[in-house]
Parts: sequence; structure tokens; C-alpha cells
Amino acid sequence: MDIAAKQPFPQWRFLQLTVAIVAWLLISPHIDSRFGGHIAMHVLLFDLLLVTIWANPQWRRFGRVVWALWGISLVASTLSILDATPQWRQLERTVDVALIAPVTIACIVGVLDFVFRAERPTVDGIFAMVVVYLLIAIVFAELYYLLIVWNHESLRLLQPVAEMQPRELRSELMYYSLVTISTVGYGDVLPVSPAARTIATVEAVAGQFYVAVVVATFVAMYTTHRLALRSGAAAVRKPTPTDD
Repeated sequence: MDIAAKQPFPQWRFLQLTVAIVAWLLISPHIDSRFGGHIAMHVLLFDLLLVTIWANPQWRRFGRVVWALWGISLVASTLSILDATPQWRQLERTVDVALIAPVTIACIVGVLDFVFRAERPTVDGIFAMVVVYLLIAIVFAELYYLLIVWNHESLRLLQPVAEMQPRELRSELMYYSLVTISTVGYGDVLPVSPAARTIATVEAVAGQFYVAVVVATFVAMYTTHRLALRSGAAAVRKPTPTDD
């Protein structure tokens, strides 16, 4: 039985998640309130976790661990936004990123597992592949943000980090991550520190590997399924010889 068919509304589950991620990418740079940006980010993560766990009903114990990590990340992020403990601001932001990244990576693994576990390609699976690509870029954007937290000179941005609002900084890093993963490389944002250069190199390789191997495998699955359907239909239409 097709896995996607076991869940309600199988054809729009990852479509709505794709729309949510794209909307977040477009809206978050224009949210002036730090608290508003915080809410938008974690609402997106909540949506991501719900969809991933719905797509992987076999996730029980592991799902609880992922939810726990997200909860701790939510608390750390809230403390960082509220400046409840200014002396621990740097550590709180580090904990926030250090927990968001594993949660997002776990969801990436879950989404890919859903796609390749299905018996046939679906529209939901196509949008799931788009979701994974965007999530990879988000993970690397968070890693760049972590570098900036500890070393403002890790990347050469369009303006000094000290003059940027948090929403502007995250938007700039998300832009740089998308440019890097697609290997466009405009050159307006540059990695400076060895760590930043290493992460940028890994992201560029990961982006090319994803398109060349993962997406190609999915396309091969789709092509094989279509050929099997055509062969089956041709076999049904082929007249059978009758005895005289």
C-alpha cells in the first residue's frame, strides 16, 4: 500500500510546508520585531516537525527526542530574545542554533525516508524534495550565524555586523546560504575565516550532490514507475491468441 495514501490530504502536506518555508523566507526580513521573527521561525519549525512525524508514523521514541530538542531550543531562543540573562546571550544563541540544526537535520532525514520509502512517486514526494533542499540551506545559514555569534569577522557582509539588526543578519546569511548551495556565487558576501570557508565549501558540494544524486534517484524512480504503468497497460490491451 502506498505510504502517502495512509495519511489524510496526501497531495498537499508537503506543498503547504513548501509554501510556508517560501513565505517565511520572504516575510522574515521585513519583521521589525525580534519577538515576531522568533515566533515566525518556531512556528515554521513546529509545522516542519508535525509534517515530518505525520509522514513517518514509525517515529515514536525518536520523535519524542526531536520534540524535546525543539522545546529546549524554544526556551533558549526566547531567553535570547528577551535578554533575560544578558551575560549569557552568546551562550544562549549558541544553544539555540546547536539545537535547531539537529532538529532540522532530523527532519531532513525523515522527509527523505518518506520519499524513498514510498512505493510510487507522488506530488507530495516532489514537494518533499523541494522542502529538503530549502532545509539544507536553512541549516547552513544557522551554522553561518553561529560563526558570526563568536566571530563577527567570519564573513564579509555588505555592512558591519554591529550595525545590523538580528533580522537583517539572518536574512543576509540565508541569502548567502541559498547562493552558495546553488553555486551561483555573486561575490557580494564572502567567507573570510577558515571555518567559514570550510562550511561554504561543504555546502556547495552538498548542493551539487543533492541535485546530481538524490534528485536524480527520485527522477529515476518516477521514470521507472511510469514505464511500469505503460508496460502494464500495453499488456492489458494486447490481444491474447485464441484456440481454433
